[in-house]
Amino acid sequence: MKLEFGFGTTVQTVELPDENVMDVLHANQVEHELMGEEEVRRALSQPVGAPLLSEVVKPGEKIAIVTSDITRPMPTYVVMPPLLDALYDVGIKKEDITLVFALGSHRMHTPEEMKKLAGERAYEEITCIDGDATDCVHMGTTSHGTPVDVVRVVAEADRRICLGNIEYHYFAGYSGGAKAIMPGVSTRDAIQSNHSQMVKPEACAGKLEGNPVREDIEEAGQICGIDY
Repeated sequence: MKLEFGFGTTVQTVELPDENVMDVLHANQVEHELMGEEEVRRALSQPVGAPLLSEVVKPGEKIAIVTSDITRPMPTYVVMPPLLDALYDVGIKKEDITLVFALGSHRMHTPEEMKKLAGERAYEEITCIDGDATDCVHMGTTSHGTPVDVVRVVAEADRRICLGNIEYHYFAGYSGGAKAIMPGVSTRDAIQSNHSQMVKPEACAGKLEGNPVREDIEEAGQICGIDY
């Protein structure tokens, strides 16, 4: 039996003896009405458990949008056009918006990679930068002893909007949310402090409450302040 697996931007094929294959599992089909930018616009107009963006941001404020780096499948290029339109509608100026790629401890991007991640429109309209872990602001310390040292442009913004994909994470429970802050735009020392708790049995996939890694992440996000 031949099986195809997505790998990076390509597909790899493997062949296994039929007697060694019990079954092949496929993802469930999920019904949906909207996709892509249309769904993002709908979500912004009908937020779940949160106010409208227009009730949070105000004209003249500096906005830091924190999003995933190239190691994550977050489609930032799909989200940015509707998000920018929503910010412009509120009266936010282009020069007051910075898109920050959350590198954690990963390498920096090339300009071409930044443009691919952000999408051409966002890349041309606003400032797009990699988070610089060498230029951070100390905002406090979590109850676990993790320093909340956050990239300056994010720490000093009036509003912080965090983007990210949601999926199982093998020791943080789930990805997304405050992970954009910790470890996304944190120092290496902060990341090491947080990740040192991954050896605890409570730090496992799908677990949020009682997960020391995730609780540390959430506390860091509260100290820093996530507005949307």
